[in-house]
Amino acid sequence: MGDTAKTREPLWDVLRGFAIILVVFAHCIQNGSGAEYSENALYFGNRVYQFIYSFHMPLFMLVSGYLCYESMQRADAAGERKRLLVTRMRTFILPIFSWTAIDYARILILNHIYGQPQPEAIVFVYFYNALNNLWFLWAVWWSFIVVYVVHYIFHDNVCIYAIIFLLFFVFPDGLNMGAYKYMLPYFTTAFYGHNMFKKRTWELGVKKHILLTVLLGFCFLALFCFYNEESFIYLTGYKLIGRGSINAVLRQLATDIYRMAVGFAGSLFFIMLWRMILQKVNVRLLMLVGRNSLGIYILSGYLIVFGVQRLTFAGSQSYGINFLEAMAVLLSSLALSELMGKIPLLKTLVGKHG
Repeated sequence: MGDTAKTREPLWDVLRGFAIILVVFAHCIQNGSGAEYSENALYFGNRVYQFIYSFHMPLFMLVSGYLCYESMQRADAAGERKRLLVTRMRTFILPIFSWTAIDYARILILNHIYGQPQPEAIVFVYFYNALNNLWFLWAVWWSFIVVYVVHYIFHDNVCIYAIIFLLFFVFPDGLNMGAYKYMLPYFTTAFYGHNMFKKRTWELGVKKHILLTVLLGFCFLALFCFYNEESFIYLTGYKLIGRGSINAVLRQLATDIYRMAVGFAGSLFFIMLWRMILQKVNVRLLMLVGRNSLGIYILSGYLIVFGVQRLTFAGSQSYGINFLEAMAVLLSSLALSELMGKIPLLKTLVGKHG
């Protein structure tokens, strides 16, 4: 999400398009299957939902880390390190605080109209809401900041990363920190593995590429067989402290390692699969979706909460209805993202600039 470079390979926009489609479909399963399904969090036991969540956000982070490397290389060549930092802030942070302000204003107005009490600490609540809003944009931002600091200040010192990852096991999981800690290894792996991936994958012959893709697919499916509700970062967190017993600590560590492994296996499989598909198929529409993935991520959330969740005709979970909901949300948010991207006063709301 968020990188607008025109010279990159089509693969990365295709992957972002593929991943954002999965995001919207999963959110429609969660919020478009009737009130009981959503309120009782039954979606965590849904096997398709589990399949999507096993790799779709790790895939996004791998793509983001890969593109971040190219952005830093261009910034270094042009002597624009500070400009890169400002650009990333405009891409990720500005939309978060802008949408939070819009939503917060809506709540304050409705409270006034219906005579509901207003928050006592309005500014504090606003910033607290912002820190909890659009969590994946925060994940990309914090991952970028870590890499930016370690790359430019500590010269890619491996020991710094080792200290960071060890601290993650004791640092609290609140304010979505558990999810950010889970996302960072994917981002950094793609950032530092950029050159190796770019060079080695092009050196692979067709047969080796197919063989590697098949092996990754089998590895992913074998790992996914063990995926369950404990595998969700939202339910079990990341940190090891406060678990109560050594067995609980070891169980948590095993969960952390497992979901990292299945995320890598699934993401790498689909990267190799889509790279192979692109040799034969033109997927311009998917590329368009990928280029608007940040806007779709933001807008689809509001369309689902204020549209699908309230207007769904499903009394229970139905993949057919969820698919139709997802297509409606995708097309609407894509159209809105494209339109807003052409309006100077609105383009920053969907992460576009320049």
